[in-house]
Amino acid sequence: MTEPASRPRPPRRIVLLAGPSGSGKGEMSRRSGLPVLSLDDFYCEADAPGLPHRFGIVDWDDPASWDAGAALDALTALAHDGTAEVPVYSISESRRVGTGRVDAGDAPLIIAEGIFAAELIAPLAAAGLLADAIVLHRPVPLVFTLRLVRDLRENRKPPATLLRRGWALAREQPGQVQGWIRAGMRPEGLRAGTRHLYRLTEMATAEISQRRLGQPTDLLRITAVSFLREGSRGTEVLAVRKRGTGSYMQVGGKLEPGESALEAAGREVEEELDVRLDPAELELLGEFEAVAANEPNTIVRSTVFVARTPLPEPLTVRAEIDGHRWFGVDEPGTGTRLAPLMTDHILPALRKLPPRAC
Repeated sequence: MTEPASRPRPPRRIVLLAGPSGSGKGEMSRRSGLPVLSLDDFYCEADAPGLPHRFGIVDWDDPASWDAGAALDALTALAHDGTAEVPVYSISESRRVGTGRVDAGDAPLIIAEGIFAAELIAPLAAAGLLADAIVLHRPVPLVFTLRLVRDLRENRKPPATLLRRGWALAREQPGQVQGWIRAGMRPEGLRAGTRHLYRLTEMATAEISQRRLGQPTDLLRITAVSFLREGSRGTEVLAVRKRGTGSYMQVGGKLEPGESALEAAGREVEEELDVRLDPAELELLGEFEAVAANEPNTIVRSTVFVARTPLPEPLTVRAEIDGHRWFGVDEPGTGTRLAPLMTDHILPALRKLPPRAC
């Protein structure tokens, strides 16, 4: 068994910042001095199937035109790891044109700004990562002018389209702001909101210092199952994401009183994947300790099994599981946060398995 992990750095927390298009969210973020994740970079590409339309183009003001799951993945990685690979999106071309890396450094807070920020209030709050949710509230004529000047300067769309869209958004702005407020965001002006961000930063810095010095670390006993298959990237391992979180991990969970790790593994697989395994199909990979992905100040001690049982296609997840992906064992990829137990122990152990075992 590995040595217990040292006390983890408390995760950075997220300030969600919404507001009408062109209202000055980027300016407030710049004035704060905090690292910023632009949620606009998580728009879908214009030719993606099933997108909503308005004004003869894709309705980019509808949340259905945006990838909330990818944004949550990136924010979770930034909060816990300090870096994340993110798409680079061209508004004028309505498509992704590359990738970039956001580095949060030692900042205690990260701003996630965009018109769809309120969509992330619930999952970030559930994961304990939400610091605040703010909507920038400014006069309608000012926002209309700022937006039109910006969009014309950046050649985002044809001028006639920008005017039609601008007048429609101006009429909708009061109701839109009230919608953000009902969703749980606090209205702030540009100057007052910037001052509030300064105060939040000071408090978050003090909180991190206190947590580093004094809070105890709990130990949580769990079990996990690594399902393997041969795919396009060689040997691939299944990982799942629990509802309201952004980290991917192995199928599994806590042991119930009097339950062995092997018994718990079979029960968790059936609960989460609706697959019943014969205990003989599970091979012990090892027992490891790591920082918990979603529970602060907690170390998990996990008995990990390997399963080569073919899973149904398409695979349906259930219980508290909200999504699943297959990752290459040798090249798990970037842009998605994997739980420390996976990155520090399970993936290295899987790479050491004899070729015939995979």
